[in-house]
Amino acid sequence: MPHARLAGLLLPALLQSVRCLALEPPVRPAPPALRRPRPLAMSASGGTGGGDSSSDPERWASLSGSDLSRELARRSTLSSRVRTSAPVRFSLAAAADGRQFLVSFARFWTGLGAAVPVNRLMLALIVAAYGLQGVCGRAMLYAGARMNQAILVGQWHRLITPIWLHGSLMHLASNSYSLWHLGPQAEALFGAERFLLLYVLSGVGGNLLGLWMGAARSMSVGASGAVFGLMGGLAGHALRTYGVAGASQTLSSVSRILLLNLFIGSRRGSGIDNLGHVGGFLAGGALGVLLARGSPGDRSASRGPVWRDEPRDEPRVDSTSAAFGAVAVRAATVAVWAALALSTRDFAAMTANLRARGLR
Repeated sequence: MPHARLAGLLLPALLQSVRCLALEPPVRPAPPALRRPRPLAMSASGGTGGGDSSSDPERWASLSGSDLSRELARRSTLSSRVRTSAPVRFSLAAAADGRQFLVSFARFWTGLGAAVPVNRLMLALIVAAYGLQGVCGRAMLYAGARMNQAILVGQWHRLITPIWLHGSLMHLASNSYSLWHLGPQAEALFGAERFLLLYVLSGVGGNLLGLWMGAARSMSVGASGAVFGLMGGLAGHALRTYGVAGASQTLSSVSRILLLNLFIGSRRGSGIDNLGHVGGFLAGGALGVLLARGSPGDRSASRGPVWRDEPRDEPRVDSTSAAFGAVAVRAATVAVWAALALSTRDFAAMTANLRARGLR
């Protein structure tokens, strides 16, 4: 058969090909010769030679190992060894990481401030904290209230956490109403970061005055000191921007509100901490002067507080004359956020400890 004869001829050739592929390695083409870079020859003065001397193979071949060693020793100075040491490289890397964190945090804060006003964020925090008080009971109140004896033994978080706590629903409603009306105006004048500093540091200032002049067993909560700090900040901003004559109406309005609240708080059994109000107002006034910013063409600087609608003279403080520059404000903002985070950690741990002991 022709087909059988053809298969008998092709089968041995096929078996031979399979055996060669299985037993012998494949033949690969040799790689092309790598191009070796031609180094520059060193001149007699120690530098690299220029012109035709650098491409002279005989001159390069004449360099000995001792010449190369002397050149490396000449370039290995003390400063280069210090810069390449492990501690210095670790410190520089840590500084670069810290700078990157600050830049990222600044971008996050800027985006958050553009999306959500800080005054509304503060309002949401005090309302949410009051809701948690209903769940945690007295444990949360005792863990975060300003107790002078506890602060003196190291519980420093009690200078911050009372800003978010309230003793009753009427107390919360009063401070929320004041923050709702004063917050947007203060944030428009100071900006998001400066408003945060004004609000938190005013509350801390009120608690510090209560710690200094209050009774050892006194206990206080509430955002009243921070709210009074907003009023003091508006007065300080007007005083710095317009002078005593231009800010007379603002100072008069703020003084009447302050005196009215002090009178109400002076009644027996009122339960109002006047020291917190006064301390917050004084701290806010000082911060308002320090943090004041604005320019004659800035609408936010020329409108004035919410209770003042009549026209004013042009402000006399430009955007570069604030006592705190942008870098100082940014650093202070980061420090305030860090203090808020640490105080919240200690406050939460103490609340959990009190609840574990049966306090409800």
